[in-house]
Amino acid sequence: MKKIFSILVAVLLLSVAGLVSANYPPHLNGDKNLILVDGHMGVAWYVDRSSLNVQKYAPPEYIIEIKVVSADSAIGNEQDFYDGGQGKIRNVGTYRFYYDWNAKRMYQDNNGKWSYIDPWGSWAETGVRMPAGEMAFYLAYGLRFYGDMKKYSEYTNSYYGPFSEDFYIRAKE
Repeated sequence: MKKIFSILVAVLLLSVAGLVSANYPPHLNGDKNLILVDGHMGVAWYVDRSSLNVQKYAPPEYIIEIKVVSADSAIGNEQDFYDGGQGKIRNVGTYRFYYDWNAKRMYQDNNGKWSYIDPWGSWAETGVRMPAGEMAFYLAYGLRFYGDMKKYSEYTNSYYGPFSEDFYIRAKE
């Protein structure tokens, strides 16, 4: 029984390792204007650098609008897309963000109402909105908005932030 349990655990770990290593292309179909901000269950989201529109620059307040593209595998094969294969655009939406630098709070325009985006919220709460808003601010000003925040994990006994260094490197490529 112990041996069967060990085998099941090993198989589970190997399958999880495969999922964790799944990558989406950092730029959709090699277009440096389309920068990866998030990926989830075979769908990747990219901000369109060329659509960046600073609507308000009045430090400490800013409003930025940017287009966000969702894409999946052009041939219906998630693994191919993860491995750098071509993607097919499924949707393009315009996102509008309000930033309060002093309070370190980001909001998204939700039909004329500003909805707060919690930097420590779950993916279900923040979705693509938070990484798209972070990238828009970084593209506009070369500054991290939520990116320098740190939170302590007792589990790992270390600090972590909402975004990895790779997230910002993609904007410079």
